[in-house]
Amino acid sequence: MVAGELTPREFTFRIHQRYGHELPLTERLAELDAEVTAEARRLATHPTDTPS
Repeated sequence: MVAGELTPREFTFRIHQRYGHELPLTERLAELDAEVTAEARRLATHPTDTPS
């Protein structure tokens, strides 16, 4: 991902696929990915709104 070969989503998917819930941070990576995706969708829908 750092080298630009994977998107953050692909990176998260691969780590989670390989290690599942064995690594404590894999679940947090999945949560962060979901949060970023939700925020991106919110911004696309309402680009002038600011988060509360």
